[in-house]
Amino acid sequence: MVNSAVPFSLSARRLAVVAAVSVGVWYVPLNMTPVAGAQQSFSVYPVYDGYLTNADGSLTLSFAYFSHNRQPVTIPIGPDNAFSPGPPDRGQPETFLPGHHRWQCIVVVDEGFDGNLLWTLTHRGETTSTSELMLQYSWEFDASGVAAVGRGFDAAEAPRNVCVNRPPIVRVLGYGGRRGPHELRVAVGAELKLFGSVRDEGLPKGGAVTASWRTVSGPGTVSFEDTASARTRATFDAAGTYELELFGSDSLLDATTRVTVVVE
Repeated sequence: MVNSAVPFSLSARRLAVVAAVSVGVWYVPLNMTPVAGAQQSFSVYPVYDGYLTNADGSLTLSFAYFSHNRQPVTIPIGPDNAFSPGPPDRGQPETFLPGHHRWQCIVVVDEGFDGNLLWTLTHRGETTSTSELMLQYSWEFDASGVAAVGRGFDAAEAPRNVCVNRPPIVRVLGYGGRRGPHELRVAVGAELKLFGSVRDEGLPKGGAVTASWRTVSGPGTVSFEDTASARTRATFDAAGTYELELFGSDSLLDATTRVTVVVE
């Protein structure tokens, strides 16, 4: 376990953590158009999301990243991918996918943290960093942010000053609540497309992210095209109501979600 010697001075309620994103993180300049064959031409930006105050007085910080590249970019831990002050390796991501990815490095620090913790990335000769300027007190998360940042771990028991390993986020698109119907429907013998996803922040390092489908209940047999793929197809040989489960693992922690399928 890595423990940095970060000084502590400010009160939790007046926290001014690392400043947000460097200017330019939230937009693409008009003249920044991709060149054919140059898929990896843009910078990768580390982003500070905000913080929440825990019941024990500790603070949970959230870091994200933004990449305009069309393909994944790899930046190994080292001079080009480092936290400071203290140990440069806090378990932060080394593979950066296209787009804006929140909650990628969740760090718990003790009460009195002074806000001095920066993440710096260098890609294609350009260095970007969360700023040395302090954040405003208003960067404390609201209720929805608290749920997202605190998902899957106990802040009181979490290791300090490093990215916390959390269970994967396991979902099935088009199912449940505002994302879609409360149940999926298909005819006997017809293929049902299951748009599952298993997303993880990349911890533990070296661990494999895996997915698997199984039948929890139902009157007949379910045939999956590929039980080891989050996105797959399924067919049902008898009418009735089925419950399916998608399991996701990062090799250390796991999570599941279930879907109801009505076969007519």
